[in-house]
Amino acid sequence: MSLKRRLQNVIPPELLDKTPTSFEIIGSRGGAVAIVEIPPELEVYKYQIAKAITETNKHVKAVLRKIGSRTGEYRLYNFEVLIEGPTEVIHKEHGYYIKVDPTKVFFSSRDQTDRLDIASRVGNGERVLYLFAGVAPYAVAIAKFAKPKIIVAVELNPWGFKYMLENFRINKIKNAVAIHGDVATVAPLFRKKFDRVIMTLPLGAYKYLPLALDCIDRGGVVHFYHTGREEEPFREAEEIVKNICPTCQIVGRRVVRDYAPGVYKVRVDIYKP
Repeated sequence: MSLKRRLQNVIPPELLDKTPTSFEIIGSRGGAVAIVEIPPELEVYKYQIAKAITETNKHVKAVLRKIGSRTGEYRLYNFEVLIEGPTEVIHKEHGYYIKVDPTKVFFSSRDQTDRLDIASRVGNGERVLYLFAGVAPYAVAIAKFAKPKIIVAVELNPWGFKYMLENFRINKIKNAVAIHGDVATVAPLFRKKFDRVIMTLPLGAYKYLPLALDCIDRGGVVHFYHTGREEEPFREAEEIVKNICPTCQIVGRRVVRDYAPGVYKVRVDIYKP
């Protein structure tokens, strides 16, 4: 039963169309947390909406309401707790496991298809640098589905670093190195050391694109993430690339997912000759 149908006798008919049509679930049958956006018009019904989510998804033990955009040094969302419960969960996707607490470090289950796509592009013996790694879900996917020589993952948030180490352990990954540090400080240490760089931060990663390109050996690829308007989702990202590296070639474009109303999270694949 859909959330709207479950709430049709709770929310007035004139407001029913404002009911969230989707929400994110992070976790598995062993326990999960649901993250939902509720418009101001439904403020008085927020707890009924949260209860309906748990009734629809029996493994959801906590419900969080997303408030505003990602903010702060670690680019986290603010949450309002609608139903209290454990927020540290183990999320399963495509046969591997991601341990995370979304209140402490950013993670999106909706990026899982993109993770598989990146993993499919990694060649045998590649050296991969993963910037803004968070709990390192892309590193786990790559280690499981490709055969890189090494994956170096860099994250500033101490909670992200903690869960990154835990995820390497529980997935038995031996060819990954976790670094707790600032990309601005760490990246210059790796000049021309990698075949592939992943920059999954959609807001602000462009500031570090020159550093990422410097880490690439000749003939390498940078996966650069940005946001773009629905009409021309790749335009701004491509302009940034051309301004920073006129000799680089854009060899791939992908709409990863919706980011905000009328805005997509996109990926541009940059080849450095």
